[in-house]
Amino acid sequence: MASAAIFSSLRRRRSPSLEAFLAPVDLSDVALLETLISVAGDVESCFSGYRFPFQRRNSRSLVGKVEIFRSMLECLRDFTTSAGGGLPPTAVLCLKELYLLLYRSKILLDYCAQSSKLWLLLQNHSVSGHFHDLSQEFSTLLDVFPVMEVGLSDDVKEQIELLQRQSKRAKLFIDKKDDALRIRFFWYLDEFESGRVPDSKELRCFFVDRLRILDWQEL
Repeated sequence: MASAAIFSSLRRRRSPSLEAFLAPVDLSDVALLETLISVAGDVESCFSGYRFPFQRRNSRSLVGKVEIFRSMLECLRDFTTSAGGGLPPTAVLCLKELYLLLYRSKILLDYCAQSSKLWLLLQNHSVSGHFHDLSQEFSTLLDVFPVMEVGLSDDVKEQIELLQRQSKRAKLFIDKKDDALRIRFFWYLDEFESGRVPDSKELRCFFVDRLRILDWQEL
């Protein structure tokens, strides 16, 4: 399970709402699906196409997963509404777990979008680990979800099965370019601690051209 530590270290951020930690209860199947579609839609509208300063590949991958789940949820809603029947109990339990995973995805992506660039760079390994944890939990959910027992279209089934295979093969990804910048930053700190001042042009290239930090508020 992903650690809650990532949320305790947010800077200049408001705390997540209680909705992020409690699965919805006492909802009909259709209402539960509508709630999930709304959360997934929020993630898509906020982060689909967003240019993250770091964690770009991990962020794109997570948003892509959410988009596939939204397609699945819309298909389930349409089938449940037209058929008038209920979902299997296992599916309902999985959907409640999916609600929590979607909310955690939204919080993690928001963290990457709103945190200072330098802070996010320094936390590169830790944040990459949280993306991987979420990916593994989505994979576990897909292993349990009764895909063949609910009314999914062939196209959506194919997308889910592909996502399931990809999730099983997924490994922790740490962007080498981002990590090279992190190591370089620590080298500058070592230079200053040793009483040596790096070349000003090199520092400007690092902070302005590579990190795109234009004023102190972006540190």
